[in-house]
Amino acid sequence: MGQSVNIHKVARECGVVLRDWQHHSPTSRRARECFCKPTVREIGRRHGESHLRLVLMLVTGNPDNAGELYADVLKAVSRLLAGNPDLVRRPSLVDDFNAIDLGALRRGARTMKYGMATSDEILVALRMQFGLWPYRGEAA
Repeated sequence: MGQSVNIHKVARECGVVLRDWQHHSPTSRRARECFCKPTVREIGRRHGESHLRLVLMLVTGNPDNAGELYADVLKAVSRLLAGNPDLVRRPSLVDDFNAIDLGALRRGARTMKYGMATSDEILVALRMQFGLWPYRGEAA
């Protein structure tokens, strides 16, 4: 698509603070802090402002998940939504996301040794959580 999106504006609207990756410290990371601006920019460019806003809001909708603003999680959530437009219209989407422990999914995906990218493994887990398995193809 190639849209121009003001990622700082969208992030502010969602209560997310975008930080430079050079300032990332795993021990001092706080909820709603995001150190992967290139990923946020790419999601916005590829899918638009409203899609980016929904991704950020879904990931931060639950206080326990608000610390999961990692590139792999954002990519997986974005691809889940882009590949399943009916999911976006699901009335229970926010509640369904809030019930998922994104941190556990991410940590579990990182321990798998299947030769897949961590974001792909998170996407598979999310698809299973939403009853969207088996895989039928989706937009990247």
